[in-house]
Amino acid sequence: MMASPDPVRAGNTGREHDFRRLLAANEAAVAWFRGRLAAAEEPRRYLTSRALGALVDREWPWRVGYAPRTWSALTDHLRGMDFSPEELVVAGLSRPTRDSPERLIDVFRDRIVFPIRDPDGHVVAFIGRASNRSLATDPQLPKYLNTHESPLYRKDELLFGVAEQQDRIRAGWRPVLVEGPADTIAIWLSYARSGLPGAVAVAPCGTAFGAAQAAILRSMSGCRDAIVVAFDGDPAGRRAADAAFDLLRRPGAQGTLLAAEFATGADPADLLIRPNGRAQLRAALRHQTRPLLFAVVDHHLDRLLSRSPQLLDDIGGRYEAARILSPRVLDAADPGEAYRLAQHIVERTRIAERSHDGIGTVMAYAADGLLHRIGHFPAGLDSGPADSNVGRPRPIAVPPLRSVPASPRTPADPSQPGPAYASQHCPRQRRRRA
Repeated sequence: MMASPDPVRAGNTGREHDFRRLLAANEAAVAWFRGRLAAAEEPRRYLTSRALGALVDREWPWRVGYAPRTWSALTDHLRGMDFSPEELVVAGLSRPTRDSPERLIDVFRDRIVFPIRDPDGHVVAFIGRASNRSLATDPQLPKYLNTHESPLYRKDELLFGVAEQQDRIRAGWRPVLVEGPADTIAIWLSYARSGLPGAVAVAPCGTAFGAAQAAILRSMSGCRDAIVVAFDGDPAGRRAADAAFDLLRRPGAQGTLLAAEFATGADPADLLIRPNGRAQLRAALRHQTRPLLFAVVDHHLDRLLSRSPQLLDDIGGRYEAARILSPRVLDAADPGEAYRLAQHIVERTRIAERSHDGIGTVMAYAADGLLHRIGHFPAGLDSGPADSNVGRPRPIAVPPLRSVPASPRTPADPSQPGPAYASQHCPRQRRRRA
């Protein structure tokens, strides 16, 4: 696809560049970065400390390299290979200086460099991880630097690790969405000598996970089993996991969405450096997961509690939290999961002593929110004629926020099941009404 001989117009320059020339420049840069890694002690020591030392001696499939602390060594090298200044700028390998636009310097300097490949295997961009030395010298330096978008590269249309792991993807291994290249390679290494089918990790390319990338993930045959989201345990990672759920959730899709959560500040690569780390990482991805929707609810509640630590100290706050969380019940894959999620919300918010009473309340909140959202009753709930109220369920009576009575047993009983799922899953209440 990317190796088309047709020229492409680049930016506002008015000039056309052949895809083949830009790809050749990137390929020459990969070879040059690889050569610099072999002689660079600090980046090799860092990779070894992260249990990624195999990348130093083993070039394929990842071809990780190092961009040295020089201003224009790569640019000079590629200029000597007859690449034009404009080709190097368009490819994202060089950039003009602020003071002298005619002078080009390297984009990547003192960084471990991870090539990004398109589905055909061509190197189209790079992710550069700054050395600890540079980060200590300049705290404002971005830890990760990514190639700008170019005629070759649209960062929201590729996932890092797809081209390198075609064998595992074709074999139907369970896909895992991680945050970056180190996590991707850590999971790849964890199965390198196991001889077992398992997980194949991919990551966004320096941007937020988007709809096109979700479609790529959903196209992998392993997603019929499950998709695991394994982002960092920090607030940013949790928000990214929540956003990924909304993009990956698809009505009627096969497979489940799972979360593999890690301690705050940790990630899959951190597990790899522990004693027996490869086995620990495999276990975390296979056996220590839970439904992603439950994690999304917990993340939301944790954010509420970080803003209002006393929210669950009184009954009104508990009902308010349950009301806020209840719309997520409608995101469940099936009625069984909806019931289990409602039970989870009851347990986390402590709105009722008896589980089935609380579940009815959560279901009622969810149904009430749905009715307000769509403005009418969902299809299938209205069994009467269009101009009649016969067979139409009565709207749910729910207490207003912050004004819930001390006991939930009131004439407007919020524990009564709602018209959506509760009538199927609250048999005790159905018998009581009968």
